[in-house]
Amino acid sequence: MIHRYFKTQTLLLLLLPMLLGGCGLAKLSRIQKEGNLVVVETTLANNLKTLERLAKTGNTGLIVKTARAHSSYSGFLEDKMENAEIAGDTETADEMRSQAIAHYVRAEEYAFKALAKSDKTFKEPRTVDLETFKAALQKLKKKQVEPLFWAAYAMGRGISLQKDDPMQVIDLARVELMMGRVLELDETFYFGSAHLFYAVYYGDRSPAIGGDPEKAKEHIDIVDKMNDGKFLMSKFYLARYYAYPKQDVKLYKQALQEVIDAPQDIYPGEAAATSLAKSRAKRWLDQADMLFDTELEEGGSE
Repeated sequence: MIHRYFKTQTLLLLLLPMLLGGCGLAKLSRIQKEGNLVVVETTLANNLKTLERLAKTGNTGLIVKTARAHSSYSGFLEDKMENAEIAGDTETADEMRSQAIAHYVRAEEYAFKALAKSDKTFKEPRTVDLETFKAALQKLKKKQVEPLFWAAYAMGRGISLQKDDPMQVIDLARVELMMGRVLELDETFYFGSAHLFYAVYYGDRSPAIGGDPEKAKEHIDIVDKMNDGKFLMSKFYLARYYAYPKQDVKLYKQALQEVIDAPQDIYPGEAAATSLAKSRAKRWLDQADMLFDTELEEGGSE
């Protein structure tokens, strides 16, 4: 049995370069350097099935890459959903929402599959009792931050798209526990994005149910400092999850304009993240007049 396992893994390592070159996964492995979002989305879409086939080998790294790819692709579907909502196209918006949820479900499944290799608790992450779930999280080490983050991210985004379903929202407590553990193990992982989860957590809800824009800003500032101001998504979050709930139209517009005006190469090697932040900043800046009573703001300043 052991001999067969090592034989399989060795064969995988030998074949992987051929697979990467032959099916477009080589481009996928460098996708963060691509500034053209159409290319990024297309590359992700074209390689999801191939990644899933490779993940069947049981290789943990490939399983995690598959989880990340599904989550990343879902982000593009969410952007399309928002564009459709702005245009009043509810049919397309509902379809994009449904597809995004489906891909987040797949991402969650793959990420937890990777975690389950270290603790069987993660085979049933949504049904195991909360105390057992907490105990399993505490056993995780820094090397398991990547699957833990993508599991939490996918579950959290899926829940966000299904806020009207109480059976989904109830699992937000598990997401918070997972992101909290990510912060304990490695708060810098993926640009410090666990902090951005808390920016949404505190900035996208009313004070009556735990919302607190100031706490959201604390987490955003950590990410901004962590990346020397080069990770533009933190400035987008400043506008979306701090300035907007505070109804600070001046800061809102300023932060989004800074994202739009920033050099495309502000964060070398991370052109995809930069382009995505710019695209979202433009969409939300275009909505400023709908989100704020600008006449009242201008009148109040006199």
